[in-house]
Amino acid sequence: MASQTLTGFAGGFPGDTATIFATPFPIQPGTKARDTTGNEYLFVRYQAVTYYGCLVQIDSLNRATPLLGTASKPFRVGVVMSGGTPTTDNNFHITATGASTEQGGWVMVYGVHPTVQTGVATDGGVSATAGGNYWCIPQTSVGTPSGTLSVIAQGAGTSIAQSSVDGNKIYNMWVVDLGEVSDLAGWLGASGSSGPTSTSINGETSGTNTSAFIGQTYACFLNYPYITGIVVPLSDATS
Repeated sequence: MASQTLTGFAGGFPGDTATIFATPFPIQPGTKARDTTGNEYLFVRYQAVTYYGCLVQIDSLNRATPLLGTASKPFRVGVVMSGGTPTTDNNFHITATGASTEQGGWVMVYGVHPTVQTGVATDGGVSATAGGNYWCIPQTSVGTPSGTLSVIAQGAGTSIAQSSVDGNKIYNMWVVDLGEVSDLAGWLGASGSSGPTSTSINGETSGTNTSAFIGQTYACFLNYPYITGIVVPLSDATS
């Protein structure tokens, strides 16, 4: 997804969605903005090394760190925009490592992000259903980069007992078919394919397990996603 020009701020916002800001920040963490296609972004203060297309958990002070499966309390969730686009290696990651080197930037909280990073080299059949039978959850194992998206297939429940399929559900986030939005294929550099694509967001080959990219991206719709930190059954609960 190319960097986006932001609207909704008197005199215009400094930079764009790909810009990484050093302190003192030109705008306050917690500031929101929209682009010309209606996607919405939140300006955050990064607290750890983070990569474009990865998920972050956002606390009440608008501080962002990679979203992990071990998250045990409520957080807002966003997808990192700062530091790169699907077609460039320039400034691909945020280097924030602590209070002395904190950086600021934008995360998407509403709209369609075409290249959310996952921790797998193949889509595992998700493209066949455009995510319709899958739940979005935080990464199931810690790797590099940290904060990748995982999906889990819906389990079959019964009227008596739920299945053993459970997870730390990301609410208000789901995988979408690229064919639903005509512009997304162009942003990804794909040739009109639908569903997830193995087109790298960093010029790498799918599955190379580089520090910036593991190998698969999904297009996801975000409607102010969040987690509660409570593991719940992920099944249809039908008899």
